[in-house]
Amino acid sequence: VPPPRGTEVTSENFNTVLRWQYPSMSEPPRFFVEIKPYILGSYETVSTCVNISADFCDLSGEIKEPSYSHWFRVKAVVGSQQSEYVETREFILQKHGKIGPPKLDLSRHSDQIVVDIYNPV
Repeated sequence: VPPPRGTEVTSENFNTVLRWQYPSMSEPPRFFVEIKPYILGSYETVSTCVNISADFCDLSGEIKEPSYSHWFRVKAVVGSQQSEYVETREFILQKHGKIGPPKLDLSRHSDQIVVDIYNPV
């Protein structure tokens, strides 16, 4: 069974997702994702990404400390066979995550201009 390829972790506005690619198979593959926080030093299962058919995993609730290094890995299972795990590069939410621009609303009330600033979605 070939391993997943093209693993990439992206994060925008704290929505963190691991994506990968997998070739078409006669039997649909299932995927298992694990996380290794620097502080823990070992891998643990991402409970929401066990035996999934999707080619992505939402990791938004998994990163407890945004300044620490994290690694993720994913493996494929087809029938009774499984691939090797493929590990991502080091991911630090504080360093690699992106925050979108805030939403601005301008309004005029008699002789005043009011600016309302909202956090990114």
